[in-house]
Amino acid sequence: MAESESKKGNQFKGKEKYVKDVFTEIADDYDEMNNVMSLCMINSWHKFMIKKAGDINGKKCLDVGTGTGEIAFQIARKANPLSTIIGVDITPHMLEIAKKKEMKLNLPIKVDWRIGDALNLDIPDNSIDLVTSGYMLRNVCDIFKALSEMYRVVVPGGKVIVAELSKPKNRILLLGYNIYMKRVRRCGYNHDKGKIIDGRQSAYEWLESSIEGFPYGEDMIKIFREVGFKDIRCYTKSMGAVSIYTATKQ
Repeated sequence: MAESESKKGNQFKGKEKYVKDVFTEIADDYDEMNNVMSLCMINSWHKFMIKKAGDINGKKCLDVGTGTGEIAFQIARKANPLSTIIGVDITPHMLEIAKKKEMKLNLPIKVDWRIGDALNLDIPDNSIDLVTSGYMLRNVCDIFKALSEMYRVVVPGGKVIVAELSKPKNRILLLGYNIYMKRVRRCGYNHDKGKIIDGRQSAYEWLESSIEGFPYGEDMIKIFREVGFKDIRCYTKSMGAVSIYTATKQ
């Protein structure tokens, strides 16, 4: 099968529970740490994603692995009351925070928050105009299946936009990236104190190690293609530390 030829990222028995426990542990600090670790650039990445989405007025939108809702909020700011926005995440505590944040925002439309599994979305076939996802694929047990679910629910002609971490290919940029990751480790330890979760790693150790072996660039494009997507593009941000993929179902 084509999937077996693709990189699968950091996989292990019990990953789904471990990842859920990791994000439950870090949920309260998640937004703050994202800003710190992205050098305050994460908001610009999300704005780029929404720019690539085009006109979403009256469209049905789904944010998979929505976390604390930042990408869903970006979509809502460009939507109108005829739009539908669904935010799905496997971690209830992350969604609780998203709901509290939404109450403080003056958005033109409310987000429909749902607990759900990216590998088994409770969404009808061919029913969503736009699917987004940020930094989730590293955390699933089956990248191919997660992308296949996005493909299943999006309408023909609909778009999928995925942001993920990656590594610079340039040696000089990679040196800077490694220095940056040391900073991430220090910041992470200041928050989680190296607390071991489910007998494996601390939360921020996982966020770093999840990048190892994870496909990006042409390797990720290959998986999108195997799923069935067309017109696949990869845009790198922050000197290659982030890759944003756009693809269409035809």
